[in-house]
Parts: sequence; C-alpha cells; structure tokens
Amino acid sequence: MPAATPTRPHPGLTPGGRSDRAPAMAKDPKDTPMMRQYLEAKTAQPGAVVLMRMGDFYEAFFEDAQELSRVCGVALTSRNKDGPDPVPMAGVPHHSLKTHLPKLLAAGKRVAVVDQLEDPAQAKGLVRRGLTRVITAGTLIDEDALDGVVANWLVALTALDPEDGRPIGIAALDVSTGRFQVEDASTGQALALALARLAPAELVLPDVLRQADGTRERLAAMLAPAALPPLAGLAAFAWKPADARRWLGERLAVAALDGFGIGRGDDHLAAAAAACLRYAESSLSGAAVAEGGTGKGLGHVRSLVRLHAGEHLVLDASCRRNLDLVRNRDNQREGTLLAAIDRTRTAPGARLLADWLVRPLAQAAPIRARHDAVERLLDDPVRAAVRTALANVYDLERLLARIATGRAHARDLVHLGNSLAAAATVASALPSDGLPALLAEATTRLHPADDLTAEIHRVLVDDPPLAIGEGGLVRDGIDRELDEFRVLQRDAGAWLAEYEKTEAAAIGLPRLKVGCNSVFGYYIELTRAQAERVPAHWVRKQTLVNAERYITPSLKEYEDRALHADERARAKELTIFHDLRARCEDRLVAIQLCAQALALIDVSAAFAEVARSEGWCRPVIDDSTALSITAGRHPVVERVVGRSRFVANDTNLDATVVASTNAEAETQAQSPGRLAMITGPNMAGKSTYIRQVALIAVLAQAGAFVPAAQARLGLIDRIFTRVGAGDELARGQSTFMVEMAETAAILNHASARSLVILDEVGRGTSTFDGVSLAWAITEHLHDRIRCRTLFATHYHELTDLAADRSGIRNLTVEVAEQDDDVAFLHRIVPGAATKSYGIHVARLAGVPRRVLARAREVLATLETLNVGLTEQERPQARAGNAPVQLTLFAPVPSPALDRLKATDLDQLSPRQAHDLLYELQAIARRE
Repeated sequence: MPAATPTRPHPGLTPGGRSDRAPAMAKDPKDTPMMRQYLEAKTAQPGAVVLMRMGDFYEAFFEDAQELSRVCGVALTSRNKDGPDPVPMAGVPHHSLKTHLPKLLAAGKRVAVVDQLEDPAQAKGLVRRGLTRVITAGTLIDEDALDGVVANWLVALTALDPEDGRPIGIAALDVSTGRFQVEDASTGQALALALARLAPAELVLPDVLRQADGTRERLAAMLAPAALPPLAGLAAFAWKPADARRWLGERLAVAALDGFGIGRGDDHLAAAAAACLRYAESSLSGAAVAEGGTGKGLGHVRSLVRLHAGEHLVLDASCRRNLDLVRNRDNQREGTLLAAIDRTRTAPGARLLADWLVRPLAQAAPIRARHDAVERLLDDPVRAAVRTALANVYDLERLLARIATGRAHARDLVHLGNSLAAAATVASALPSDGLPALLAEATTRLHPADDLTAEIHRVLVDDPPLAIGEGGLVRDGIDRELDEFRVLQRDAGAWLAEYEKTEAAAIGLPRLKVGCNSVFGYYIELTRAQAERVPAHWVRKQTLVNAERYITPSLKEYEDRALHADERARAKELTIFHDLRARCEDRLVAIQLCAQALALIDVSAAFAEVARSEGWCRPVIDDSTALSITAGRHPVVERVVGRSRFVANDTNLDATVVASTNAEAETQAQSPGRLAMITGPNMAGKSTYIRQVALIAVLAQAGAFVPAAQARLGLIDRIFTRVGAGDELARGQSTFMVEMAETAAILNHASARSLVILDEVGRGTSTFDGVSLAWAITEHLHDRIRCRTLFATHYHELTDLAADRSGIRNLTVEVAEQDDDVAFLHRIVPGAATKSYGIHVARLAGVPRRVLARAREVLATLETLNVGLTEQERPQARAGNAPVQLTLFAPVPSPALDRLKATDLDQLSPRQAHDLLYELQAIARRE
C-alpha cells in the first residue's frame, strides 16, 4: 500500500482559506480555472510529470498522479470523488520535493514544476502560476538530490557512427557545477569508451537518431553493464554547425570558438556543445520568463574545455569494472580503489579525485607536476594546516550553480563567505616560496573576492533561515529603514502601553483600553458609560453590546506603520539579499577558479596524506617500457587484511625488444621479460598480484604516490584487463562469449605501450579449446603486440612457452607443504607450479569429507594409471609422493586401443585378423 501523505488542506484552498477552485456551479471537475492552469502546463510538457504548487503541496493529477503514487509511494486520491468523473490526484509537501525528485528521475521521468508566481495572500482571484523549470536526470541542480562525490553529466552526441570521415561530436555538461567539455570519437569503439567513462545521467541526440530503429539497443550495448539513461531529442536546427557556432559564441560571449580549441574543422564539436547547452537551458528556464518569473539560465557555464585523445591513459568500462576503481560490481563505492584512498575534505575534491582515477594522465610532464605537488605536501605541519582549512569549505561549485540560476538562499551565501574565508586560510598555510608550479598557480586563485567575503559576513546573520521570504536574514545596523521597521515590530507592545497611559491621563479615564484585531486593526475601547467623555478628535469605529471602539489620527498613523512593518521589513531584507546575491554572481568566474584550485589542492593533500600514513613511495615516470615495482601491495586488499598481514611482491617487466635466438637467449637469461606467466594454486594470490600491478599503474599516472617500496613505470597508453566473467543473459552472451569479446578487444587495440592483465583466459570452454586459445593468445601478445603482460593461469602447459621465448618468464606462488597440509605464502617466485591443490582448496571451502575422500580415491587411481599427469608430476607419482592434482589435459581411455594391445597378432589367422579389424571398427564407432 502506498504511504499516506500528511494531513493537509484541500488542494483548492490557499493557506489563508481563499478558494482556488471554480465557482460551485461548475459541473466538470476538469473545467475549473485551477485545472486549466494544470492542463496548460501538461500541454506544454506532454511527456513530463507535472507538479503544481498549491498552498503547501505540489499536486499532480490524472496519469501524473498515478505515476507519482506508484514511483514515490504517496497516497492516491481523487477530486470530485463522488461525482460522475473523478480526477485522480496525489501530492507531496513542498519541502519534501527534493526527496521525491530523485525517485522520479531514477524511474526515467521528466518533472515539470509549476510554481505560484505571486503571494497567495496578495493575489486577487486565482493565484497566478507558471512553469518555472523542467527537471531531467541530466539537468538536476538540487544539491540534496545529487551524489556529492560524483559528476552528473548531461551528454550530447551528434551521431553514433562517423559519417563521411567526420568524427562524432561529444559534449558533456555538469549543470550542477558548470563543468563543460567536448571531445570527439573517430570510431564507434572510441565513442563507447567515452560514454563508459562519463556514465551520462541523460543523453541528448538529434530527433531523427533518437527515433531510429536500433538506437536504444546500440547505446545499451555501449554502456553495458550500466543501465541506459533517459534519451532526449532536439530538432535538426539545433545541430546545424553554422547556427551552433553563432549561438554558442553569443552564449559564451566570444567572437570565435578557437580559444576553446574548436577550430574550423570542428563543426561536430560546436554542434554537440550548442545542443547540450540549449537543452539544459531550456529545461531550467522553463516558462518563467513568460509568466513573470526570473527565467534565469545557466549563468555559471562560462567556459568550454576540449579534451584530446592521447592526453589520458585509456581505461575502458571492462577495465574499470574489473579493477573496482570507483564502483564495485554492485555499483557501490565500498571495496573500491576510490574508497580505499579517498582522504579529500571537500565535495569538489572528491569529484576531482574520482575523475583523476578514471582518466589518468598519459604524458610524463603533467604527471610529474602532480607528483611534485604531493611531495611538497608530505610536510606534516603544512599538510595538516591545509587540510584543517579545507574542512571548512562547502561545495563551492554547486553552490555557485544555485547562485547563477537564482536558486540560492541566504544560507548558501553564508556558506560561500565561509568557504572563501577558508580559501584564504589555505593560501596562508602554504609556503610563500618554493612551491611546485601546480600549487603555486593554484594559490594565486585563492583570493577571488576578499571584499565580498567581508560583505557577506557583515550583512547576513550567521545562521539565516532557508526561506528567504520569511525575514531574519540581515543583521541589525545594516539599513536604517529596516532597523525602523524592526523597532516597530519589537516595540509595538511598549508603544501601545505608553499611548494607553497618555490618552487615559488626558481624558481622566483610568480604565481606557487599547487593543487590536485582524479586522479593525488598532482601537481604543471604552464602556458605554464612559462614551460621554470622548474627545472630539476620536472617531467611532465599532459599537459593541457594552462598549464602544474608537480610533485616533495618531493611532491610525501608528497602525499603518506597525501593521505593515513586518511585511515591509521582509521586503527590504529581500531587496538587500538580492543585491548581495547579484554581487556574488558578478564575481562568479573568479570564484569558480578558486573552487577548482581548492579541489586540486585537496586531492594533492589527500594523496600526500595516504602516502604518509600508508608508507607509499613516489614512482619514477619515464618514457621507457619498463615496469619495475619493489614490494608492491594491493591498496584495497591491504586495507581489509591490514598492512602487517599483507605480503608484498616485486614485479619486473620490460617491453624492450628481447632476443629470441638460442645463443642470445642464454646471455639474456636475467632479462625481466615482457610477459609473465603466473601459475599456482587457487586462493594463493595470483589474481590479487596481477590486479595490484594495474592499480599501481593507475595511481602513478593519476598523480598519486603508490603502495610500494620503489616503483619505476614507463608510460602506459592503455590498460586492458580480462579478469573473471559472468553470463550476460540479458544480452544473450555466455561466460565464454564475454571472455572472448574482451580478449578480442585486447588483441585488436593493444599497443606496445599497453599493460595487459589476463586471468584464466580460455577456461570457459573445453580443455583442449581453452589451452589452444590461451597458447595462441600468449604468442600473439608476445610476438606481435610486444606489450607488458601479466597472465595468471591454471594451464600448466603454457609454461612451456618460456622455453623458446626469452621474453616470457614463468612465475609461481610459493607454497609450504607438511604432510597433507599446505600453507599459501602469497609470495611470487620464479618457476612454474607443479600442483593446483584443488582438493585442499575444496576442503577449505567446506566440501563434505565423503566427497573429498572419494576425490582422493579417484585421484590415486588415475595416478596409478599414470593418467593426466604433467611431465613434472609423473616422477613424483612414481615415487609414491602425496596425491597430485590432475591437469586438464588428461587423455581419454580407449577400449579399442586396449583390445588391440591385448591381442597377439602372431597367433591370428588371416580370417581372424580380418574379423579383428571389423571388431575394432565397431568399438571405435561406439566411442
């Protein structure tokens, strides 16, 4: 059952009791002035759930009410319930709209908000209402409805395939912060990479493309396993390059777009950017301008950044998912690299950290600049002072968005002032000289509006109310007229008491009474017996049973001032507040740069904090093809098990050309090799080891220090992972199909500078097919692509590849054995594994003893027959050692072969030999 909404007045009544409904003679519940307002909004936004402000509630009607009830769990009722044509109705309190908006947006709905455009207490007749904004998943700006540490991207695409050699234009706008960027994709695969990285909240496409067959399916395949976001369409004119360039230039106040990196040949970028911004502004502006509202657009979107291919390390969706960078398999933050290392103090810093992790750098100079900043902040007193100041910084980026769109309240401005003061404290905490370039540049932006900070603190009270129309925002002493109004409000009782005393003394009537009511205002009340002594300047106002009420010119004058003092004070405060908010908006660009600088300092200080507390080192980044790590650790696993229990391991790879001739191979026996083949038991740590190498590479190129004693990394252009797999039934793909699709992406796109992580490739099919594929894949990676590779496998046959390829090294996980017990030491050492210890692992997993005993019997029988053992295992089996785990390459028993072996051919006659051939053929056919 849907939860019932709180008790509230009938939606046709304003808080003051004045009716918003049609006169009583109206018989059609749909044909009332108020319903006509609703239906006009519905006609303007036919695909949206329309919520109309009525008193203290937002109400929905007809099918919108049914959707609101279903999605948000609020009670569904109806207007004209007992009539012939009841109208479904549901509503939510206005203050809880922020709670229900995310639910509607998550369900793929657009929400059109119709607000009251005048004060119901001042309205004459029907309250004027208008469409003020259309909220979509990609244009959400309400802070309470957003994830504070994740960007909320609205993405526009010009196409899904390159057309006539023209690349696809991709524009991404985070309306809540004003971040606006463009990039292009020359292939569908590049588009899929960009979409997977951005994880758009909403997609904007040309109308023709949005409505085309197969569009949704193709986008769903690109974004898998993430859900397809809502799709919106814009008419063809919004994408025309010439119009887009002109409109975008006017909107961003530039004569040409070249300063943003959009040149003459970049029409696709201009079209995507213009369409993205147009869609966002049309949603947020709504119809408020026509209805007399503010109609403010996206004033905080002042610049545009172009991203270039080659500037960043490429991590596709599969890689980010396999490495649990910012989201785990359940799309949660727990258990991810981001959760393990996030020491940021601000929301913009947390978002920037997540962005750096999914988009590490791919050029040495900017990476070193980040490392320089982290190294400088390793100084404990400096870092502590900076982080203490950062803790007082609010979400400046989203706060500025609310200011620019006219939605900021007084508390937002107080938070702005406190944040700017904290920024100045951060600047003073950093040394004035000797700062690395990145920190030095950021520091220059930390004093964007010192005078504004002082003005905010001077004008606004420390803790103003959220509702700007209720008063109580401005301090005393700021405005003389406001102070007078407040004196009237506060001193009304004292003034009336003094006036009563003065008038009573003047006419000699000690029982004179001064009162007030909402109908007649202030009055002097006398008994009828005293009425004969009333002065001539008193005016009779009301006659009661036993009394008379009068007013005087002085009392009327005070009434005019006192009764309207509260209203005039609130209006005055609102004017002062709007002026102050406008001053904040005038400094918006400088404050945005300050927010970006604070985020950069926050991430650098967070990296320094984790490096100092966890004992991480600064990696050496160069243009070599080396990957050398001493005592590397997995940052997420180590956080779970504890640093004292985690076993660190070395890694040494180099993609430099390695000789393959036998003579040269002998001289390069100590070469690190470019491909490491890692064998060993389950649960011994192979997967942890290969993943930690990838995570160290991500951290290093993101600008962080790394969990190791020493590390040297030659620049990596892309990391590929083939780790684990599961059926994708919704897409009709089996485990093996998913595995092969990811492997194909690696073989088709990896370069000599890539890092490839493979875990158990080929296990999703039959043994012979699996080994054959794994063998060929390894040869291709080593011989053709020549990239740095870590390959964890249970196919012991693959270790033979190292015999004639000096670029391949065999590694295994060290195991200690005693009797039937084994201990996994989690140390990676040179060599190949001889056992898999599958039965031992099954015992640890809780497999019943009877099953384990039977498995040992079968294993012993097979050992006796010498079936399925590797060359390394057979001598041990003959020597009577402990049971040996079988390989997957066990030969299949053959009755025909056994029959032939048992036959003495010398004793056969020609006829018997002929019959034997027929017999063997029949046996072979049965096999």
